[in-house]
Amino acid sequence: MPFDFTVRVSREGAGTLKGAFTPDAVRDAGLVTFWGAEFEFPTCPAFSRGVRKCAERGLYAFTLQTEDYNRHVAWWMKNMRNMSVENEWIVPVHGTIFGLASAIRIFLLPEKKRLLVIHPGYNRYAQAAARMGLESVASCMVFRDGTYSIDWQDLERKMADPRNGLLVFSNPNNPTGRILRRDELEKIALLSNTYHVPVFCDEIFAEVTRGETVTSYATIPEGQAYAITATSLGKCMSLTGVNHANLLIPSPSLRDTYIRQKYADHYGSIDPMLYAGLLEAYSEEGADFVRALNRVIDQNTAYFEKQLPESIPGARVIHPEGTFVIFVDYSPLGLEDDVLAEKLQDRCLFYGDDGGDYGVSRQFYRYNLAVPPQCLCDSFSLIRQNWDRK
Repeated sequence: MPFDFTVRVSREGAGTLKGAFTPDAVRDAGLVTFWGAEFEFPTCPAFSRGVRKCAERGLYAFTLQTEDYNRHVAWWMKNMRNMSVENEWIVPVHGTIFGLASAIRIFLLPEKKRLLVIHPGYNRYAQAAARMGLESVASCMVFRDGTYSIDWQDLERKMADPRNGLLVFSNPNNPTGRILRRDELEKIALLSNTYHVPVFCDEIFAEVTRGETVTSYATIPEGQAYAITATSLGKCMSLTGVNHANLLIPSPSLRDTYIRQKYADHYGSIDPMLYAGLLEAYSEEGADFVRALNRVIDQNTAYFEKQLPESIPGARVIHPEGTFVIFVDYSPLGLEDDVLAEKLQDRCLFYGDDGGDYGVSRQFYRYNLAVPPQCLCDSFSLIRQNWDRK
């Protein structure tokens, strides 16, 4: 089935965060901002069709996790992630950060322990802990030869520290796009078992890769006693505003503890419109959409990797193995942070998320490539005109 990724979806009147914070100059120029991690084209037609069916029925009832729902999720994980999932493992929650927040209340809040994060990493993990008055500590990856690697000595030292009670990381990594391989996940699992540190692995970008299948942390036997893995269509279908995820929790005792906490945190039911959309989207049509999406992201990535260094000499693009975001190192340019931001944003209208949001230098920027290809062409045309303008 053909899918059209060339049309920009309209944000007019939708009340979106991105629409509200898009600068007038960008809007007036007909450009997009490249911050955030949601599509600039419409989502999977199957999902939208399911939502329409729900609206046409006119029933918005309290909606349960049914056997049919579990079968659809398990089918998706088997066909898109090459993994077998037991129905009992599947725990729906109101989004990845809601899911993490419940884990924080279980493992950190009683003894005021710290959240351990991996940097560069998604800023909302630490934000979830901070909102409960808790601290976070980072284990920083090593950047060498154009790629990021875990600093295993540092990670072990921090997992061994009894003040740190929960490790959270994303795979593929957001913002770098680095995919952790099975042997690396096994090392994390060994540390988790050795020091009895639970692990929350965020895999919501796992269907979006440059061709590699992401090994799920939930399938690593050594780590399953302490493993919580978040999966979702939130990224591969850009459902960022619906706040839904499925946690995979292999351990029965950990799962029981977690389910008690999620209801204590006022989990209600699966949103009925979301339920209807997901049942349509966890399908062969939905899988075809994601495959087509990956082809577009492959093309946009190759275009970006060629055009950016030519347009801004000295900029270093970090190749993403997964996700639809891309990380750029501008430090070779030797510009002060504010000067760099002025040239990129005010002069070239080239807006991304700076590295300060991900625990690294503001010399780094993350850009969202889930845009119609013409949007990239238009932005690079303006960059080439204005970057060296006096």
